[in-house]
Amino acid sequence: MSDLILHQYTMSPFSIKVMKVLAHKGLTWQAVAQPMMAPKPDLTPLTGGYRRIPVLQIGAHIYCDTTLILRHIERLHPSPACTPAHLQGAADIIADWADHRMFSHAAMPTVFEALDVLPPKFLEDRAAMQPANAGAGPSVEHSVAQFQQDCLLLERQLAATPFLLGDGFTLADAAAFHVIGFTGAAPTMVKIIAGLPKLSAWVQRIEDMGEGERSDISPQQALDIAREARPQETPPVDAIVDASLPVGARVRIQPDDYGQEVTTGEIVWVSKDELAVKRHDETVGDVMVHYPRAGYVLTLEAA
Repeated sequence: MSDLILHQYTMSPFSIKVMKVLAHKGLTWQAVAQPMMAPKPDLTPLTGGYRRIPVLQIGAHIYCDTTLILRHIERLHPSPACTPAHLQGAADIIADWADHRMFSHAAMPTVFEALDVLPPKFLEDRAAMQPANAGAGPSVEHSVAQFQQDCLLLERQLAATPFLLGDGFTLADAAAFHVIGFTGAAPTMVKIIAGLPKLSAWVQRIEDMGEGERSDISPQQALDIAREARPQETPPVDAIVDASLPVGARVRIQPDDYGQEVTTGEIVWVSKDELAVKRHDETVGDVMVHYPRAGYVLTLEAA
């Protein structure tokens, strides 16, 4: 049985990003199907409120956000490396661009063209995840035009190299692919990709990688695993003392873009780019929830 448990759902693009890295590394992992929309009663006992997918579970440790999930998988399974050290900075920058800018261009047109295969009230659910001041946003037509420009950037690079950073698959490919893969239900977006031969060939190469050695378990089995485990509270070697986030203090954690549900917990340790908090839930007992510091608002609660 694998220790890696990925809470996901079939149409989750960010789950695909993680799965492609698992495939690249040839890892065995377990999948737990979570709902596409709130409520998520079998996820919130683990996260305390965080609702975005995917979430990685290892025993009683819960990892939120694909940036941190992939960083932790790399720590646990460094060979084969997802990204060579000399390309890591470039891969991180491309991944951030794909996760935010490119995905923002792809999301609205894809959803509107795929409404017939999405659950009722899907748009209402996703609208509730947006900040109150998000406004109307760009039109579908503008988003399609910008997505086409994004694809042209990828096509130019792939005309020179088989993958985005050279001869081998890296984080940059996983991040860009998850956006491209998400658009597969939207004929307009599929047509754009089909008109770009190098991009189309790259898509096929990554699709052919599969998703690693997957098996499926139920949400209840995942909750049982968390309840029977105990979180390891020993700080890692890269833990730091940060006066703004003192160990033992209670902290509120909230995404700074969308899906702004709040998690609260007691700070166990911090590093330059990660925060680990302990929280208790009647369903699973004590768990430790890990967040990246980038992209989250961290607010200490009054003593």
